[in-house]
Amino acid sequence: MKKTLVFAMLIAIIALVSPVSAQTIVKGCIVNERGEAVEYVSIGFEEYDGENQSYSVGTISDAKGNFELEIPANRKNDLVFTHVSFQKTIVPYETYINGQQLTVMMKDKVVELAEVVVGKKNKPQKIAGKAISGPLASFRGKGKVDGTEWGPVFKSKKDYVISDILLNIKGASYQWCVLSFNIYEIQGGKFVNILNKPIYHRIEKSNGKQQLDIQPEEIIVLRGKRKYYISVMVVDSDRYGILEMQSQFKTSYARSITKGKKRKLPIGPAILVKGYEIEH
Repeated sequence: MKKTLVFAMLIAIIALVSPVSAQTIVKGCIVNERGEAVEYVSIGFEEYDGENQSYSVGTISDAKGNFELEIPANRKNDLVFTHVSFQKTIVPYETYINGQQLTVMMKDKVVELAEVVVGKKNKPQKIAGKAISGPLASFRGKGKVDGTEWGPVFKSKKDYVISDILLNIKGASYQWCVLSFNIYEIQGGKFVNILNKPIYHRIEKSNGKQQLDIQPEEIIVLRGKRKYYISVMVVDSDRYGILEMQSQFKTSYARSITKGKKRKLPIGPAILVKGYEIEH
């Protein structure tokens, strides 16, 4: 009789505790105002503090805009969706807590085109990338890895328009993977993305070692005497794998775009930036 009573009490306790500790699985699809899927959207909590570091969550949508995210128990933050081409979108806790399939619509960002005049010399100059070469740097994982971007900090001495972003790929075990490049202006402790269009590049294993030369579609202006951060990350792949790049000894950051954490490092990917000086 006593054993039966103890067992019944344990069942009652489990029943009471389970709803509290249960995690919420949020699934859905992200579209634009025209109903088209939005790829590689960063999803996470906007607020981040030291007390909740171990509970930080985040993910990136796939190439078709689909996402799935596990929210730890007792977290009641609103979910924030960000993408360089769209306005920030917030889904309240009350909307996603029921666990239903979500369709999240992101509104186009209103972009003011920069008017610049390139200098008469019309020859690209090296803006960032002068540093001592280091050992190989690598990303490893499947798909979006862990949402971490990595790259160097640099200062623009004058006003420039970026012409080329170069990165030396030393090898890849993926059959294919997609890289995303981002450029931020560092304002105090904040990283403010200055892109209006995403920069993606697909790597094929069959191409072997390769020197990437990315020429942005939009006009990206760097202002003189300001500090910037340029990064690269894997946002998609066919399998678990490793991507190896040339590194350099230069102040860099490894930064989670979905969880808000960043770590300062003395070494990072050797990303070279070139551009045209702006004429005033």
